[in-house]
Amino acid sequence: MSKTSKLRAALAHLRIVAMALTVALALASLIAGPALATTLTLTPVNSLAPRMTTDQQTHYVRFAIDFNDCPLRAADTACSFRVASLPYNAFLVAISKQIITTFNPTTSATIAFGVAGQGTTVMAAFNVFTGQATTAVYDTAFAGAGELVTGSGATATGQNGGFDIYATYTVGAAGSQGTQGRAVFIIQYIAPNDGDCLPVPLGATATSC
Repeated sequence: MSKTSKLRAALAHLRIVAMALTVALALASLIAGPALATTLTLTPVNSLAPRMTTDQQTHYVRFAIDFNDCPLRAADTACSFRVASLPYNAFLVAISKQIITTFNPTTSATIAFGVAGQGTTVMAAFNVFTGQATTAVYDTAFAGAGELVTGSGATATGQNGGFDIYATYTVGAAGSQGTQGRAVFIIQYIAPNDGDCLPVPLGATATSC
């Protein structure tokens, strides 16, 4: 057999192998079905120190969330990122919230808060989708009121002590980020700076105070 014939035979064999691989991948795709929706939690790159002064007054953290603060990947239906930090045994009082511009992914959009990624222990999912009112809301009936999620025996999880607060942006269709959306939130709390409250070392636990 000439070199040319051998080369043609080798190319034909490669084509057959390639076709077989293509068929195998297609069958695997049919068997496995569509890709499952996923979630993403962004790892903080800096430390946020929980704010606590000695004044006998209500403390607060104020922040805004925009539709593109937490980028969704193609298969993601949710993305979480840190927005604030609270001291250990902070007594949660209320959350004020206002939609400045409604969010417009394909089908739905909510924002929730927790002391870990994808959590709702501080604020249950709040509907920020198209059509929602932009009236400011003062909410005292939120999840985790008092010290239920900021201490009372729990292990501090904040990178700089206390508890980091994560916001979770959830949409109804995977990868549907939307093109607009902004909401402002204020979490009010009483700092553990009175009575029998004492500083809690990083990673340690303490009783309520």
